[in-house]
Amino acid sequence: MNKLYPFGRYICGSLISLSIAFFNAGCVSNQYKKAKESTPPPVWLNVTFPPAQLEAMLNSVITFNGPGSWKRDAFWDEYVITLRNPGSQFLIVVSADLIDYAHTVRPARNDPWTLESESKSLEQKYKDDRIAFARNAVPGVLILGVGAVAATSAGYIVTWGAGGVAAGAGAAAAAATVVALPLYYGAVLYINHSNKRAMETEFNRRRFTSPLMLAPGEARTMSLFFPMGPNPHSLSLRWSMGTINGESVLPLDFLKGLHIEVPSKLKDVK
Repeated sequence: MNKLYPFGRYICGSLISLSIAFFNAGCVSNQYKKAKESTPPPVWLNVTFPPAQLEAMLNSVITFNGPGSWKRDAFWDEYVITLRNPGSQFLIVVSADLIDYAHTVRPARNDPWTLESESKSLEQKYKDDRIAFARNAVPGVLILGVGAVAATSAGYIVTWGAGGVAAGAGAAAAAATVVALPLYYGAVLYINHSNKRAMETEFNRRRFTSPLMLAPGEARTMSLFFPMGPNPHSLSLRWSMGTINGESVLPLDFLKGLHIEVPSKLKDVK
């Protein structure tokens, strides 16, 4: 027994080390993680739509890992808007669309995972069409704006951080080496599932739901989610009030440069 003890101790120690290594490897999916705590608040744009029976304002645009991000590596563009009904009758916002650089109409999306898949497919299309697409590229207006959209704070995302997982892994491995890895994978599945549900809940809490009814004097702040796209052309809101049907359109010239990679030669120009 004394001769076997060192070998058994070696196996035990190896299993513990292996278990801890797996935990520290971070197998919790980045797809369902919240944004880093160091992420700055969203940039205040305060751009109003043309005057109409529907008062509308584009508060901010949240891009891939940019200011205001609440989900890490979110493959979408989030347009935060405030809508107000200044009239004396109920007003219904029927739809919200983004008109992209090619004048293709893209309706606001209502499912985060389908939206991310669409963005990734479009990203490949941009590359095939030799468009200098870049996830992180933003125009100056999204860098130099002032303030933050206080009414659209991200809120609390229920998630487990990697540090908490690693601590649990060490304790589990110390207590039982053989079952550590199955327990770990079970924990990862649970965490990913919980984080995914939390992301879906936050997405649905923020998003525009059509049709949207606004009572007289009522104002609502919400987000329009679109696939990532370079140089968007305009933002369109269709609405109705009684027998009146209307469309409010905001040109997005000030977003020129969004998702467009700056040539390296221009980057070097000071």
